[in-house]
Amino acid sequence: YTSGQSTTSAGLTATAVKDEFGDGRWTLEAGALVLADMGVACVDEMDKMDKHDRSALHEAMEQQSISVAKAGITATLKSRCALLGAANPKYGRFDDFVPIGDQINMPPSLLSRFDLLFVLTDKPEHERDLAIAEHIIKAHSVGELIAQHNREPIPGVDEEYITEQLKPVTPEIDPAMFRKYVAYAKRSCFPRLSDEARETLIAYYMKLRDLADANKPVPVTARQLEAIVRLAEASARIRLSSVIEKSDADRVITIIDTCLRQVAYDPSSGSFDIDMLATGVSKSKRDLIRTIKQAIRDIADENGRAHKPDVIEIVRQQGFDRDEVERQLTAMLRSGEAMEPKHDVVKLI
Repeated sequence: YTSGQSTTSAGLTATAVKDEFGDGRWTLEAGALVLADMGVACVDEMDKMDKHDRSALHEAMEQQSISVAKAGITATLKSRCALLGAANPKYGRFDDFVPIGDQINMPPSLLSRFDLLFVLTDKPEHERDLAIAEHIIKAHSVGELIAQHNREPIPGVDEEYITEQLKPVTPEIDPAMFRKYVAYAKRSCFPRLSDEARETLIAYYMKLRDLADANKPVPVTARQLEAIVRLAEASARIRLSSVIEKSDADRVITIIDTCLRQVAYDPSSGSFDIDMLATGVSKSKRDLIRTIKQAIRDIADENGRAHKPDVIEIVRQQGFDRDEVERQLTAMLRSGEAMEPKHDVVKLI
């Protein structure tokens, strides 16, 4: 485990250290990803990492290895680990009316390397909130009861009473046993795809791919297909099965659909668009930008200047929402793709 707020690229990969007690040679000390080889690396506060330090994750997630060239040492270190990352949205809370990609302070090239992405929102729900509150209060009460009883016996409180009070806050599965189970499954089970599961996964992938055409976004790519296969293997492995059954494929399809709806659904087109993760820009947004630029070129004078209201009206007549056009034009001015020499006049750069 490591926190992104205080982690450097060397801390994630490897650092060169001079051996002061030996003959003074340089040696490599493994970082978090290398130490987690064949295990799980947990990185919290990923959004607060420096972009140069965060770039160290790219090779580890793509190649499952880390190339090091430091202090005359050239080596390739194994980092065959699963990566569990957590990050906060830019503005503290997710806004349902703003695209997910605009709220995550992480590059699309890194996001696309994760097999699954989930948005955890805090929405009021009476029954669930009540259950959470009761569980937290109960856990604190039992903890204080045990601490007081250990310091000085409380009249009427014995081991049987404490055991009874612990039952509601004790996990159904013992954490130590759960770790052993996962370790055994990971070490001992190497499931293969059954014909039925293979056909189910291929049919699902092709169904999503067939949704795309010249005018529609690409829902998924081969990278997502590889993720689907890995998840199907994990589903069979957790059952200690040597065969990936159709039930595993169905379970994975449900999970992938949930994930895509949260992070790769483009409300303007009403379809899945993996480009929202891969590039950070949906196809509908790219089409809007291209249309705005073409409108500016079509009505620009000899100096390349165009009347802003005319540009907005031309783009609106092609089926785009006026507010969205104005918002995108403002974003282009802010990013330097266009400039405003004077009021209500725009020019491409």
